Parts: sequence; structure tokens; C-alpha cells
Amino acid sequence: MPPVIHILLATYNGARHLPQQWASLEAQQGVDVVLHIADDGSSDETVAVLRRLESARSGAVRAVHWMHAPPRRDAGKSFMLLLAQALRDAPEGQWFAYCDQDDIWLPGKLAAAVDALGPRTASGPVLYGGRTLAVDEEDREQGLSPLFVQAPCFRNAIVQNIMGGNTMVMNRAAAELVAPSAGAQVVTHDWFTYQIVAGGGGHVHYDPRPFLRYRQHGNNVIGSNLGWWALWNRFVRMLQGEFRNWNEVNGAVLAQRTGSLTPGNAEVLDSFVRARTAATPWSRLAWLRRSGAFRQPAAQQLVLQVACALRRV
Repeated sequence: MPPVIHILLATYNGARHLPQQWASLEAQQGVDVVLHIADDGSSDETVAVLRRLESARSGAVRAVHWMHAPPRRDAGKSFMLLLAQALRDAPEGQWFAYCDQDDIWLPGKLAAAVDALGPRTASGPVLYGGRTLAVDEEDREQGLSPLFVQAPCFRNAIVQNIMGGNTMVMNRAAAELVAPSAGAQVVTHDWFTYQIVAGGGGHVHYDPRPFLRYRQHGNNVIGSNLGWWALWNRFVRMLQGEFRNWNEVNGAVLAQRTGSLTPGNAEVLDSFVRARTAATPWSRLAWLRRSGAFRQPAAQQLVLQVACALRRV
């Protein structure tokens, strides 16, 4: 029997691109798909389009479940709630994946994740993610996302997310690490997923191969890291304090979950908190070095150090 992947699809006014995304889900090879959908109060034809696609399913999608909840939760909260509900509704479920409404998945996307994680899944939480190929509204290629070469770990996750949620696949043990924070305020569901799985001692696999066409347009919540302008924009936002605000949110959630972290990663978190709050630039930088927190590539690490000295982390 092929592995069953429980896909979590959060939608909002996505009627235009959903048929193409749905077709790419149906075309997944070597797996069966159970789709869990949460709509965030769409005012267009999103729900009607999904109902039509559901009634005509003919490929990898074997079943569809809807989550009914008050609208306007925001995408991150929808994904977290979907994950928690999918765990409850599918006690036999072993694989879970986030899904954006307007991307295009290549046919081997899910199978590649299961192949990469399968040998490790019996040993505890495992998480897969990787690169994407950015495309514009009309599916014209814009370029690959950055290639990160340092191994994923909590010391990286605490200050940087290197994998978009639309690339992530996790086993049940990883999903059970994420789900207890479904009601919490997080910056993004994917960054928190990377943090808590890596922090809990799980194995995180980063795939340098892109299996997803990531559509870029004005409605993207975060967008890609593609190009120098995107990097400069993030640098400016970091110096303006946005990164510090994000770390406040992330830190508050992780502080509630220290029992889920390994002892070593709990120490990393403590040192990073001290790096954010110490009195002088020199002491902040000393605590940052002690934490081992790092961003990729080297230029981003320099930005992190400058921001730490300026108390912008």
C-alpha cells in the first residue's frame, strides 16, 4: 500500500489558482492523499471551486475533510489548527504536509519526502523541507530560492527559517510536537515547526532539489528570498525592529514549551534570550556566540551580529 499523506490546505480568496494546484495534488506519484481544508472566510468562489474539484477527484486525492471554524484566523493559525484537528481525526495518520493554495507541486514532491525521511521515522520526530522555484502570476519562472548548505538545527532555527511551509512534510511524532501550540500566536507556522522539531531533537532534512513552483504575487504572506532586493529589504526590516518583534513572539511560545526541548537546546534558547536582553553590546554579542545561533549565508550572519549589537534581535 502506498503511504497516506494528510495534506493541510488553508485557503482565502484563492479561486483563480486552486484548479492548477489541485491538479498537481492529484498528480502526486507513489502516495495517497487525504486533504484537510480550512477556508478563512473567502469572499470569492474558493469554496465553490473546491467543492467542484472534490466531487470530481480522480487521482491521488482519496478523501477530503473540511474544518469548520470562525473565519479570519490568518494563514498560520489555520495551518496549526488544521494540524491539530488532523491528528485527532486520523489517529492512524503517519504523514502530514502543509499546502498553500496557489503553488504547483511537481509529481514526485511527496514521494521524495517520504523516501528521505522513511528510514528515520521510527527513531522520533522527522521533518522534510527544501528549495522552491519561484514563478510569477502566469507561472513564468523567476529563479530558485537560496541554497542553504549548513545542516538544519535548532541553533539555526531560532533565528532563521530556511524552509517554506509549502515544502514541509513531517511524521506523526513531529506533528505531535507542533500541535500543542495550535492555539498560540506564532510568527509563521513553518518557522515554528522548524524550531520545535529541531529543538525537540528531531531530524530535519533539507532537500536542495526544488519540487514546488512557488507563485509570487501581491497576496503572498511572506514571499520568497529571491534576489538582492529581497535580502536588502529583510535587512532594513531587521534594523527597523521587525526581527526583534518576531523573536519576542517566537520566544514567548518557546518559553512555554521548554519541556519539549532537549537540555542542550534549552540552553541555546536561554543564551539567546540573554543575547537579546543583556545590558551592553559586548555582552549581547558574547551571549550570542555562546548560544551558537547562526543565519545563512555568511552575510546574513554578519547582519545578525550587527542587529544583536544594536539590540534589534
